[in-house]
Amino acid sequence: MNLRKLDDEHYPAFSTGQAAELLGVEQPFLRSLDNAGVVTPQRSSGGHRRYSRHQLGLANRLRELFDEGHNLASAQRILRLERELEEARKEIARLRQHLAELGEQHPEGPTGDSTG
Repeated sequence: MNLRKLDDEHYPAFSTGQAAELLGVEQPFLRSLDNAGVVTPQRSSGGHRRYSRHQLGLANRLRELFDEGHNLASAQRILRLERELEEARKEIARLRQHLAELGEQHPEGPTGDSTG
């Protein structure tokens, strides 16, 4: 077995039973997420669902949102907005880094004069 695969958060390493145990949920909960197309695990050669760590994180977040009283549609929207927010934060950090690098290369400022 290639143990490096276990470092990949998208590697489908967990059966439905293992995933349910790790999340503290019943197996039908995970199957319902699959049937709704929200968390779609890969299938083994025998047709069994196999979940990745990434998918377990999504399923866990969905469970938290359901526990807070959200329905499936609102939980999906919240997940989408959380993902967009994280992507925006990464982009802001990247742009700030780029600006800092430009400032180091051109200490006189963007206009080219030393008065700013």
